Amino acid sequence: MRTAKLCALLLAALALLLLPGCWGSRETDETAYVLAVGLDKGEKENLAVTVSIANPKVIAGISGGGGGGGGGEKEGKGTIVSSVETGSLLSAIDLINTNIDRRISLLHTKAFVFSEDLAGEGLGRWILPLNRYRELRATSQIFVCRGKAKDFIEKNNPQLELSPTKQFELINKMSQEHGLFASTQFREFYDNLKSLSKQGTIPMVALHEGETRTARPGLGKGGDATPGKYIAGEVPISGGNKAQAMGNAVFRGDRMVGIINGQETRYYLMLTGHFDRGISAIPDPLSTEPTPVDLMLEQARKPVYKISIDEDGKAFVNVDIYLEPEIISIMSGNNYENPELKPVLEEALSKNIEQGCHDLVRRTQEEFQSDIFGFGNHVKHRFLTIQSWKEFEWISKYPDAQVNVAVHTRIRRTGLLLKTSTIKE
Repeated sequence: MRTAKLCALLLAALALLLLPGCWGSRETDETAYVLAVGLDKGEKENLAVTVSIANPKVIAGISGGGGGGGGGEKEGKGTIVSSVETGSLLSAIDLINTNIDRRISLLHTKAFVFSEDLAGEGLGRWILPLNRYRELRATSQIFVCRGKAKDFIEKNNPQLELSPTKQFELINKMSQEHGLFASTQFREFYDNLKSLSKQGTIPMVALHEGETRTARPGLGKGGDATPGKYIAGEVPISGGNKAQAMGNAVFRGDRMVGIINGQETRYYLMLTGHFDRGISAIPDPLSTEPTPVDLMLEQARKPVYKISIDEDGKAFVNVDIYLEPEIISIMSGNNYENPELKPVLEEALSKNIEQGCHDLVRRTQEEFQSDIFGFGNHVKHRFLTIQSWKEFEWISKYPDAQVNVAVHTRIRRTGLLLKTSTIKE
């Protein structure tokens, strides 16, 4: 018995010697963490790579932030920006390390920003190799930038955050708060590149220089009531950070083929069941003057899809969307809290959103020829085998599919007022 115990102890000691150690580890003060990466078309090389690196001196609160670095560094700024032209993204790591004295790491990279020109040529040649790299975070956000990604990385100056890392995390959450863009993670877009049933979409970002001059006519000036009629770079805001995120780029395969604005992105989220909430407006259906009714929209539950395919192989997709709006502003003074008037507003809202969804679906079929909604994920359930689904070739059949949208709204809340009364003269 004693011999057996001794042998067991020796084997355990030998196993400890064979266990892998931390020989490949790297201390944090030896590593430069990239927070965001911008990719543009290069002038002499294939690619121009811009990286935003965390500045530990500033983040730690050490004064005298002049230290060590890259081409876009500013005193007291929480990031150091460097750019290089190279043949591939990963080769840029070693090149940037020629003027950064810490090893570049992508372990904490939260965002990849591709220029619109690069996206128009196709992102597959840049996305696919990244998926193999061990330091890539599959949960990183990806964006398409109007203009140069380098300018966006350099001039992006979050007012409330010290680091763009927290900014990009909050940008992802903002999609749930207003629905004016649909966030996309690296792994989601990569899966869409390989999918036979859904095409990809990426949120748009841009720098805004026009302040309030880019404002478009509202409801009383011959325009419409929706606040989401802009895309990134057009939102009429003065002051603060010039970086904006609004609308989405639409892809067919790995190539960008168009842009949908903020309101169309909301319709996209409603059709896919990912819309959480957002403030919208419609023309007052009972007012003789062009006045809006503002509502807080929430998606009551996931859409219901009904699929059928006829003998000729044409697909019919019927989508039922369920919304619960809350009245938050009535400029006309009409008493829509009244149970007799409430259905009038519900019907007007349903028709307004139905029309918007139909127009968006028509654009994706005729202009983009891209199923960004993933209707194919529901159509493929009509097939018994993977091979028969592949032979159906949904992507090519989607432009000819018939998509019908029905919106069901029920106003449950009317804000802090139970009755709207008119102003006394």
